Amino acid sequence: MPFPIFLLLVAIGFYFWQRGNQRRAKQFLISSLLWISLLSYSPFSALLLLPLESAYTKAELTNTPAKYIHVLGSGHVSNPDIPLSSEIGLISLARLNEGVSLYKTHENMKMIFSGYGGRDPVSNARKNSQMAIALGVNPKDIILLEKPQDTQEEAIAAKKIIGNQPLILVTSASHMVRALALFRKEGIEVIPAPTDFQAKGNDVLWQLPSAEGLGRCEAAFHEYLGLGWGRLKGYL
Repeated sequence: MPFPIFLLLVAIGFYFWQRGNQRRAKQFLISSLLWISLLSYSPFSALLLLPLESAYTKAELTNTPAKYIHVLGSGHVSNPDIPLSSEIGLISLARLNEGVSLYKTHENMKMIFSGYGGRDPVSNARKNSQMAIALGVNPKDIILLEKPQDTQEEAIAAKKIIGNQPLILVTSASHMVRALALFRKEGIEVIPAPTDFQAKGNDVLWQLPSAEGLGRCEAAFHEYLGLGWGRLKGYL
C-alpha cells in the first residue's frame, strides 16, 4: 500500500542518516516525499482508477431477467452509541444504497448480502441487511451469506443459492472487474451494477496532494494487486 511504502522509505532514510551516510539518506527521504506527493495528487490517482472504473458504467436495467441482487460486503463497526447508518462504512453504504435502489425499482427481487464480521461479532451481511430493512426492504426478501471472507468465497456461496439464474452484482466500480471475473468463474451470469465511483471526472490539474487522492491510490493498488494475485494463483 502507498502509505506504508512511504513510511518504509522514510525509515530507511533515517537509518542511513544515523549511519552517517547523508547522501544515501537524502536520496531515500526525497524519494519518500516525491512518492507520497505523487500518489496523493488526485489527477494521478484518478488515472490509476480510470481503467478499472470505466470498464462498466451504471446499470440501466429494463425488463431484467434477474431476480437476485447481490450486494458485496465491506467494512462496518458495531457501536450502539452511534446511528446504524454511521456503523456502516462509506463503501458498504454506497453499495447498500445502490442495491436498495435497484430493489425498489424492480418487482419480485431478492437481496443477497454477504460478508463476515472479521473481529466484529456481527457480520457485515447482517449489518447491511439491518440498514436495508430500515430503508424499506422486506425482510422476507433478504438472504444472508455471513461466512464468506473474500469475493471468491462470496461467489461460491452465491452460486449455491441462485443455481443457474442470472444475478445483479452490486459492488464498487473499482472492484467490479475482479468481482465479475470471480463470479463468472463460478458459472454465474452476472449483470454488473457498479457504484462508489471515485474517479468522477471533476479533477483539475492545479490542486494540492490530499488524503482523498491517497485513498484513491490505495483502492487502485488493492485491485491491481488482487488481479495480479488471482491470475498468478489461477482463479482469474
